[in-house]
Amino acid sequence: MLEMSELVARAVELAASGRYAEAMTLFERDSTFTRVPMALSYYARCLANTGGPFERAVALCLIASEREFYNPEIYCNLGNIFLINNQKGAAIKAFRKGLKFDGKHEGCISALVKLGARRKPVFSFLSRNNAVNKFLGMLAGKFRVHIHA
Repeated sequence: MLEMSELVARAVELAASGRYAEAMTLFERDSTFTRVPMALSYYARCLANTGGPFERAVALCLIASEREFYNPEIYCNLGNIFLINNQKGAAIKAFRKGLKFDGKHEGCISALVKLGARRKPVFSFLSRNNAVNKFLGMLAGKFRVHIHA
């Protein structure tokens, strides 16, 4: 993993705490953030939150995810960027992808809970309200297993 300068590290801290405009000013003072995928994803999130071009924010975050595909924080930022543009489906996919790399990532989990995202039914050919799907879904939830037919 690449080292972040103190300025970039502070910008990431500010962005993570929701202080996007302040973080943007620090990112703009030190362009080395473009070499650190996680910092690049936070810059993209700041860009989206401060009214920057949505497409550019998504593109930058996707570049970060290609460079560090295993970093759940990048997918969490991507999901939040999608939410800014009211793209709930894409956001849920991004959060779930982050959870594939860290099943306990708090940002992804809390975002999914807030969105009310649900797991897929056990048997996709049956309705979600089918008694078999309900029972097996509750059982799988208790044991935290993922079974799909």
